[in-house]
Amino acid sequence: MQTTQEITSNLKNLRYYSDKIAELAKKQFELDFTRGQEIGISSGPGSIRFDCLECIRCACTSIEVSCDNIDANLQSAIKQDKILHIEEEVEEPT
Repeated sequence: MQTTQEITSNLKNLRYYSDKIAELAKKQFELDFTRGQEIGISSGPGSIRFDCLECIRCACTSIEVSCDNIDANLQSAIKQDKILHIEEEVEEPT
């Protein structure tokens, strides 16, 4: 497949940025939690904020599952290279 390298590279980027987003959401959660222990936190906005941050992390997990799906399908598509274009045998006149 001629586009394998580019697809693989973009898939790697998706995984990288998804991991970064998940890490940053976790970091923000921890910062908010620590700050809340120091000065307190409003339960309503805090609950919404923590839910949102966890939803971001869950979305990143979904992206990872989708990346696994893309990778599996890419590998399957690559295997078709050898049989995709079959040249017809030409019978020679006798």
